[in-house]
Amino acid sequence: MNKIHISIVIVHYRVKGFLFTCIDFIYKRTKANNFEIIVVDNDEQKTIFKDLKKRFPKVKYIPNKNRGFAQGNNRGAKIAKGKYLFFLNPDTEFLNDAIKNLSNFLDKNEEVGIAAPLLLDRNEKPYSLQGTQILTPFNALFAYSFLNKFFPNNYISRQFWKKGWDKTRAKEVEVVPGTAFMISSELFNKLGGFDEDFFLFFEEYDICRRVKKEEMKIYIIPNARVLHLWGESTKKSERNLKDVFNKSRFYYFRKHFGLLNALLVSSFLGINKQNISLLGILCLGAFLSLNRISELMPFIGDQAWFYLSARDLALGQSFPLVGITSSHTWLHQGPLWTYMLAPVLLISNFNPIWGAYLTAFIGILSIFLIYKVGSNFVSAKFGLISALIYATSPLVIFHLRLPYHTSPIPLFVLLLFYSLIKWVKGNPYYFPLILFSMSVLYNLEIATIVFWPVIILYTLFGFFGNKNYLKKLYSRKIVIISLLALFVPMIPILIYDVQNGFPQTIKLSGWIGYKVLQLIGIIERNKIDNNSIVETFNFFFSKYEALTVSLGKYTAYSVFFLSLLIPLFKLRKESIASPISIIFFLTMLGVVSFFASNVSSEAYLVMLFPGLIFLFVNLLFQIRNNSLMHLALIFIVSFNVIQLITTNYLMYNRTTIQKKLDASNKILELAGDKKYNIIYKGVGEEFESSRMPYEYLTWWIADNSSVDRETELKIVVRETDQKIHVERGN
Repeated sequence: MNKIHISIVIVHYRVKGFLFTCIDFIYKRTKANNFEIIVVDNDEQKTIFKDLKKRFPKVKYIPNKNRGFAQGNNRGAKIAKGKYLFFLNPDTEFLNDAIKNLSNFLDKNEEVGIAAPLLLDRNEKPYSLQGTQILTPFNALFAYSFLNKFFPNNYISRQFWKKGWDKTRAKEVEVVPGTAFMISSELFNKLGGFDEDFFLFFEEYDICRRVKKEEMKIYIIPNARVLHLWGESTKKSERNLKDVFNKSRFYYFRKHFGLLNALLVSSFLGINKQNISLLGILCLGAFLSLNRISELMPFIGDQAWFYLSARDLALGQSFPLVGITSSHTWLHQGPLWTYMLAPVLLISNFNPIWGAYLTAFIGILSIFLIYKVGSNFVSAKFGLISALIYATSPLVIFHLRLPYHTSPIPLFVLLLFYSLIKWVKGNPYYFPLILFSMSVLYNLEIATIVFWPVIILYTLFGFFGNKNYLKKLYSRKIVIISLLALFVPMIPILIYDVQNGFPQTIKLSGWIGYKVLQLIGIIERNKIDNNSIVETFNFFFSKYEALTVSLGKYTAYSVFFLSLLIPLFKLRKESIASPISIIFFLTMLGVVSFFASNVSSEAYLVMLFPGLIFLFVNLLFQIRNNSLMHLALIFIVSFNVIQLITTNYLMYNRTTIQKKLDASNKILELAGDKKYNIIYKGVGEEFESSRMPYEYLTWWIADNSSVDRETELKIVVRETDQKIHVERGN
């Protein structure tokens, strides 16, 4: 029996056909029999073993948990018996006796640490770029950044990529492609093998750098010829390869050049057309959220309720366990918005405008997250357009300028979208994020519980469909994290329940039953729910226009129903587990619930903003002509921005904070040094919170608490249209 001279290590991942072809060519082209083939199977399904043993009985097979390309190669190297290790991708074919030519070169040149074959494309033409210099922060700035795209022939890039070398002669380089290269087992073991912190990409830069530090040379040998079908292995990966690439690149620079250099290089290399566009959209959203905010910020009664609650929390006067009452006064929202607002007010010396800075920041995060959801699960273009529509939507911007408990809802709805899609795609660690999102959403607006049936639907779909994404939840770790994610945001409400005989949870159950009985007609609707379906319909579509584009109600009807028909039609071809299907089901359940409740309140619509915009953009993408779609996009964005500016950010029929500040100064002037009671007259005067904006603002201006609801001195505030009248009462 011949002694093994060469050990060929192949890491397999979902390319069975290419793997078998690769092995066929190895046996056909290799004349000697002093080699072994080791296949490390990183595929989760492990489907190749029987056929592999049947066709290639001499091949050594290693089943392996997929911890990356580097770890898979190390696993194969551990059982290798050859003097030399030849690491080979499965999407390759030998065009000649490559391993003999490479091993002969290494035998004759002891100063050479790595020898690699010449890689050729499908037409058997050499790839123009193979073999580089050592990767440093300096040459990365030119060779890997946008500079290389704009100036591809710059001197530093040419030197790094070694462009134009004669591919008929052996070439000394500093780095060879990780596709195929040979190294002695002794040297490989001395180096400690591949660094397994590289899951994929940049492991060749790392190991070649370590070879050079051993003062060994690296060569590409043109008389060893290997055809490479580029990317066949990586394109089958379920991972986001861009994220994997960026993570490996960052780790490479951090390992060899330090954290600061890694941060600087990664930031610079992240500059591209897509990121520049995203940055522009974020800046536009920030501008629209904050322009003239100190003058035009809305400041409504329920909003002021949270300001007063947050003030008392910040001053240590109270610690609320629940928030404001809902439209049914026996049911409370959660206290989370109070907790978010309190530190911001404390830092700003209780300046009310800082609440808008907080919601603007939340809005920027929402714009970024809507981009991430769209780009990760549909396309980068879809993500950018969704972010642009969201960032310029008049209704979205109005709510970002309104520091209120509903303002953060879209952010957590987007987190719910992202987590639910990732979970259904097979990542169990996103299931706790689903529960966390739902728990936070419950704190912000009780009506968001309408999303629960969709989550339950996908859980049942996974159970009855025997789906892996549900099976992966059967883990003690996942269960514990999930329970914490669900209950930690609910702790204040649960404490409140324990202290008060569980009214919140019991009343919530009653409220759900009450709504169901109303829906089926057993219980008659009360006054607050007594809108006609026509009124609710008109209200919804007036807001839908403000959310997308205001081109008349009939256009809004058409756009809305078409945006629903597209995903419905595609359901016949796509799985209900597709990203658009998941977004469609969550959004549609919210829409149906809104119409079923017959309550014309914007607070119930905020949770629908992200989904409705995604469906709207999905409709735009049905315009196959790019030029026409871009013209439509330019029109929509321009129209919406102009509408925002010309209507003072939809404050044309509302009293602004500046007017309420002026009125508050007038109240203080009329009251003098005496305590006073504010009496509010106008829309919503039946609600106690109607006077609260003036109670907060007078307290902030005068830096004291002179409001006394029992005192005889009454100051009457009358709001009519956009005017506020202040006078002494009788």
